[in-house]
Amino acid sequence: MLIIPAERGIDWRRAPVVTGALILLCFLVYFSWQWRDDQRLQGAAEYYLENGMLELEFPNYISHLHQNGRESEAVELETIWDSDERGIAAYAILGDKSFTVEMDKTDIQFWGKDVYRNWRTTRDTVNEMIAEISAFKLGLIPAESRAITYITYQFMHGDTMHLLGNMVILALTGIAVEAAIGSTYFLVCYLFCGVMAGLAFTLFNWNDYGTLVGASGSISGVMGMYAALYGLRKIRFFYSVIFYFGYFTAPALVMLPVWLAWELINALWGEHNNVAYIAHAGGLLAGGLGMMVGRNYLVQVEETYLDQAPDEDEEYRKALDEYLKQLAAFNFDSARRKLSTLEATYPDKNAVLEQRYLLEKLTPNSESFHQYSHSLLARTTADTATMHMLHDVYRDYVPLMADHILPDETLLKLMLNFCQIDAWDTVQTMVRLAQKKRLKDPMLVKILRLLARGINEQGEHHLSIQFRDLADSLEQSLQEP
Repeated sequence: MLIIPAERGIDWRRAPVVTGALILLCFLVYFSWQWRDDQRLQGAAEYYLENGMLELEFPNYISHLHQNGRESEAVELETIWDSDERGIAAYAILGDKSFTVEMDKTDIQFWGKDVYRNWRTTRDTVNEMIAEISAFKLGLIPAESRAITYITYQFMHGDTMHLLGNMVILALTGIAVEAAIGSTYFLVCYLFCGVMAGLAFTLFNWNDYGTLVGASGSISGVMGMYAALYGLRKIRFFYSVIFYFGYFTAPALVMLPVWLAWELINALWGEHNNVAYIAHAGGLLAGGLGMMVGRNYLVQVEETYLDQAPDEDEEYRKALDEYLKQLAAFNFDSARRKLSTLEATYPDKNAVLEQRYLLEKLTPNSESFHQYSHSLLARTTADTATMHMLHDVYRDYVPLMADHILPDETLLKLMLNFCQIDAWDTVQTMVRLAQKKRLKDPMLVKILRLLARGINEQGEHHLSIQFRDLADSLEQSLQEP
């Protein structure tokens, strides 16, 4: 069963820098380092077989399996011992860290004088070769519990499908969570959830030498954060159960116990199939409960982003997708017609307004482009999402403006909007433009005071005083007869 959020796309105003970096790092670790693990294991197996180690250790390994309740593995290996595939047993032995530890405890009394020295020398060489395999080198092994591995295991994966599956889910969930809490908090929370997932795995496998690798514990934490952040807001989810799949809408927080129950059921009663369900559960709890507590004391959450619910209108989504397909295929005439239909049906949708700007921008020297840009930037709005969209359009339009200077009224209105979304760098640039135009208006006094307060909160006290003095000077000049 798979249930994941399918609600949010990328908001480039809040670029998913950390999510992208984490995905890139996981790919780099796998394809630049882990990719050669098969060669490392094969080299160790060949050396192991060439030196007759399999014949020496195989009976001990069978005994080891029986003593640890792994009878089925023992029976399977015994059945292939007399076949041409006995080399498989060498791979099984070399991949079993618990047996390596058991063998290292043996001494000359166990092996006898005539065998021990050669066996010890060969075994030490084999151990050195095996130690270079990524899972043993930096994977999380509960019985060893090395501190550094609680971080490193999060960036390693067992195979290509393991990597791709995790990275797709990280992209789908991480983008929205990072946009809501910011890149720095997201990175800290992501690593924290991974550590807690690793601790949960260690706690339930205290003396085990099985290795844990993969980002799924951290990603489970991201899903827990997602549920806690969106709370009772209704979110669209994608589900897949065997051959059935589709979408449903539910309060985000409702999914946290559902996800947790699924992981615990599989951890306690399901077939593990090398899936660390208890690590997933630990990550979910760390992300969900941690965010419920942390959002009030530690993590700064951008509630306005969470409240910007994506459109529920399926017809609108389909119409917008059709327009984008035509645009991607360079069918500009068809794209214009479809966009005109969208504008007639959804005249106030930010995506539609922004797409019209981008379409007109294909001819940046045309009069229609400048006319539309001016009319769009002159819109009156109290909606935060629209203010962000206008901010993006304004910053994009300024280098293309040329002689088509924005009217003073539009400039002032935009500055006031941008103050409300804390776009202080842009407001400062616009203030300098207003000074060049010798603009005098009571609204500019208000903007200067808001700017002074905003940059003061950022710690730029000297600059804040300058803008406050500028506001006082302008206010005084406006009062003079």
